[in-house]
Amino acid sequence: MFPGFLLLPLRRPAAAPRWSLTAKHHSLKPFWTSSRSLRTLPSFSLENKTCVVTGSARGLGKEFLTAFALSGARGACIDLAIKDCEDSISSITNQVRDAYPGDPAPELRAYQCNATIENDVTSTWAQIVQDFGKVDVLVTAAGIVDNVEAENYEYARWRKMMDINVDGSWLFAREAGKHMLQHNIRGSIVLIASMSATICVRPQKQAAYNASKGSIRSLAKSLATEWGPRGIRVNSLSPGYMRTDLIKGLLEHEGKELVGSWEKDIPMGRMAEPHELRGTIVWMASDASSYLNGSDVVSFLQMRIPSSTLLGEGRRESVLI
Repeated sequence: MFPGFLLLPLRRPAAAPRWSLTAKHHSLKPFWTSSRSLRTLPSFSLENKTCVVTGSARGLGKEFLTAFALSGARGACIDLAIKDCEDSISSITNQVRDAYPGDPAPELRAYQCNATIENDVTSTWAQIVQDFGKVDVLVTAAGIVDNVEAENYEYARWRKMMDINVDGSWLFAREAGKHMLQHNIRGSIVLIASMSATICVRPQKQAAYNASKGSIRSLAKSLATEWGPRGIRVNSLSPGYMRTDLIKGLLEHEGKELVGSWEKDIPMGRMAEPHELRGTIVWMASDASSYLNGSDVVSFLQMRIPSSTLLGEGRRESVLI
């Protein structure tokens, strides 16, 4: 018996589930029909809530929309190509059916939108509200990353980075805030930032990306200050290194050496899988985090940076950032 641990008997359902350990995903998966009957805090449920996720045709955005659908929410999948959104919805629907075979398919809709164009955003938002009646949760996951030395970074690329990562998040957050205030909805807005909002990663050169994510972190705090007293929570989520398609594409060019340089600074000793953010995003979106406002949730890791990087070459200790 370990000190400090209290072992409680598990409540076994009528038909005992079979469990399988999937080592690749570090998770246990139950095989029974009514998984929704498992006991958990009711405040984590997203039943009867509408969740809008930008950039949800792939990557983290798709994982977030999947998590919401698995938690009972309706959802809007937004991306540049309608076909990509439809494919994402099909994949998510299959996952929900596998998890809850006896339940109806989740209500998910596809929307084509360029988040950098104001008219696109306003018209898309209006259509979503018309289709669903209301919106309770917004997650802005649309974004890009670039790795170019600052002295060689062209202004056109800088402008594109800011347009997508910052302006797109701002435009959707503005529409969400306006809608929630007008209809007295106690909603949740999560802006996806990055650990790069607070630390400078190594060895890649990402001045523009880091600046854009720092802006997102600050934007979330500012909106939280304005809208929090009126019932709308705004927070940012700063993931660390995730094995998304975006990162996989980078690694094809940079090789295993880059992965090794990252993982040696991660206390977990590995990069995170995208699905490992599902629990975090559901908590932030749901009433379970009802007092979370103006926070930057740094998920999964603290980067262990040699202090010589910060304090001079004579120092060899490591510090957690």
